[in-house]
Amino acid sequence: MELRRMRDDDICLIESWLKQDYIAKWFGDYTDWMNEINGRHKEYSFIHHFVVEEENQPIGFCQYYDYCMLPLDDIDLKEPKGTYGIDYMIGDEKRLGKGIGKYLVRLICDKILEENDDVVQIVADPTIEEEKTNIASIKVLEANQFYYDQKSQLYKKIITD
Repeated sequence: MELRRMRDDDICLIESWLKQDYIAKWFGDYTDWMNEINGRHKEYSFIHHFVVEEENQPIGFCQYYDYCMLPLDDIDLKEPKGTYGIDYMIGDEKRLGKGIGKYLVRLICDKILEENDDVVQIVADPTIEEEKTNIASIKVLEANQFYYDQKSQLYKKIITD
């Protein structure tokens, strides 16, 4: 499995995944995601989008971003410079529950470390609403050394030298 930079010809596939019920229940309104993807060369250029491939076949999507670049109304608490956020999904429903998510999170974390010198922590938020908790995603994060931070309500992975 590997990550490759998202291309324009991936957009329709990613949109189709975001519309699937098993993804939409965790990702929310797909139009918000598509606005970010379509604005990736402009106002959302701080978000780095990737397609996950297995044997040259797209099976998922992930992204990382400089958390401090998020609009202030999107974040409740300030995080230190060098904080990067991640989002990820397995687009092919047949591949759910097979350990791919665990490896995918490791790949995107490695990509952040490879492309950035200032990383102090990586964060993720596997809940779309207070009453909806994505247990599978939480297990994937915990398997990758993320812990739940009560104050920020984010899952965090501290990066040490």
